[in-house]
Order: sequence, then structure tokens, then C-alpha cells
Amino acid sequence: MNLSDLTEVLRERAEITDSAHEARMAGVRARVSATRRRRAVAGAAGVVLVLIGIVFALLPRIEQPGPAVPPRSLPEYQDGARLVAQAWGDLPSTSTTLRFVPKSLDLVLFTHCETGRGDGMLTTLVVNGHPYTERDGCGGSRRVRDWGVFDVVVGQPSVITLTVEPRRTTAKGTFAVGIGEVVPVSEYSFPPRPQTLATFPASQPEPAIVLRPDPAAPAGQREFTIEWPGDNLMELRSNTPGRIRVLVNDVVVLDYSHWSYSVGTSWLQPTDWKKTDGLDLAKGQAVKITVIPERVTGDWEVTLAPR
Repeated sequence: MNLSDLTEVLRERAEITDSAHEARMAGVRARVSATRRRRAVAGAAGVVLVLIGIVFALLPRIEQPGPAVPPRSLPEYQDGARLVAQAWGDLPSTSTTLRFVPKSLDLVLFTHCETGRGDGMLTTLVVNGHPYTERDGCGGSRRVRDWGVFDVVVGQPSVITLTVEPRRTTAKGTFAVGIGEVVPVSEYSFPPRPQTLATFPASQPEPAIVLRPDPAAPAGQREFTIEWPGDNLMELRSNTPGRIRVLVNDVVVLDYSHWSYSVGTSWLQPTDWKKTDGLDLAKGQAVKITVIPERVTGDWEVTLAPR
């Protein structure tokens, strides 16, 4: 019996067909191929992860920003002006320097100091090398009629130096100087309106004439014809921000701008009628008074009280 005969006999006894044998071998080969593919994919994924780790390690660290701290600043709008420049200092330093280029000479100068309770500062201001104030109080606003005296010129740099003198050498605090340019009432940003407006205190002595707005239109222009009470004090009061002009026989005698919701006042002395405004008014004469409010939203009154 040769090898071929032996194979035939064994196949018959095992009752295994050629097709079954081939199918079994194909399954084995498929499992082996799948295992190899899985190993190849796993190896490639490992290489990718390693590369990602290397790249991440080489990238610069980005620090997460902390909560934003608002910069300290003087109010943008104060006393009819818009802040254009400011400079700050902290004790124990005793001076700070403000540099600005003015677009106009209608300027307002501000100072501000913050100290512990019971402490305070005296301030000295120098504008372009010229003394402006010396050992003055701190805070509030200052207006100058002629900034040219201090060599302040439109379009040219100017320098203001604020020097402070704390009352105690151990005091802690901060100080600032600012400069603002006056803006029209139409461009000024008013503070939020309170729910309740201030009321006017009683006038003393009792005025001879009281002129008030139309409650339905406080910003409306009003005209009054009155019998002139003689030499008198004219007083204008307003409890909201805005501008009010008062004309007597078409001559502007008061032009008042108010910037807060407190009671603001402006007045004209009896001696000013003829000397300043050229008005020669006789007692009992019929006189026209015109009141022109602008952006006024509350109450105002014009009073005339003989003196």
C-alpha cells in the first residue's frame, strides 16, 4: 500500500470530507489574521497616544486668568465735564504727575484722596511749573477762568503735579488728580434718577413772585409777564440735572447748569441788573420773563424777592 492509498483509507475511516477540512482551515486562517490586525491597530494607537503626550508636554502652559479686578478711576462725568486724563499715587509716595493734551481750555481740575478714618491730606498743585494751590484741602473740583496763565495751550502737552502731605507719617491711603473737558448738557451723562426728588426749602423772606414749570412738561419753555417788584434778588432753583436759562426782556440774566439730583441754586443780586445786564427796570413796569429749561425732568422755580 502506497502513501496515497493510506491517505484514502484514513480519510474514509475519519469520515471527513475535503470541503469540511478546507472550511476548518479557512476559519483558523481567519482567526489568525484577525488577531494580527488587532495587534497592529493596538500598536498604532499606542504610538499615537505617545506622540500626543509628547506634543502636550512641549506646548507652553496657559495659566487660567483669575477674576478681573476693575481699574480704579475717577468718575467719567463730574461737574459738567468729561474726564480725559487722571493719575494716581499711593502712600508712602507723596506725588503723582498727570500729562494731557487739551482739546479746549474749558477745563475742570479734580483731586481725590482716600485715607483711614481720622487721617487726611493737604495737597499742592503745580501746573506746567506754575504753583496753582499750596497745602490745600483734597477733593472736589476747581475751575480756572484763564488757563493761559499756566501756559496751558490747546493741542500742546501740559503737566500737572499733585503733591500730598499726610497728617500722619504712618497714614495709609491713595490720591489722584484728574482733568476734564466741559461738555454740552446734551452730551453729559447724568447719574441715575432717584425714586424721590429733593424738595425746595421755604424761601426767606417770602418772595414777591414765584414762577414754576408746567408739571406735565418740566422741560418746556415758559413765558411770564409780571409787574416788576423793584430792586430784588432773583433766585433760580432746580432739583434735577439740566440747564436753565432765564431771560428778562430777552436779555439772559441767568444761565445755570446743574449736575445732580440735589437742590441746585443760582441767583442774581439787585445791583447786577443794570451794571451787569444793562437792564434799567422801573417798579411796576410790565416785564417779560422767559425760562428755557434743557433736559430738566423735575421741579424748578424762579423767585423775585424785594431787598
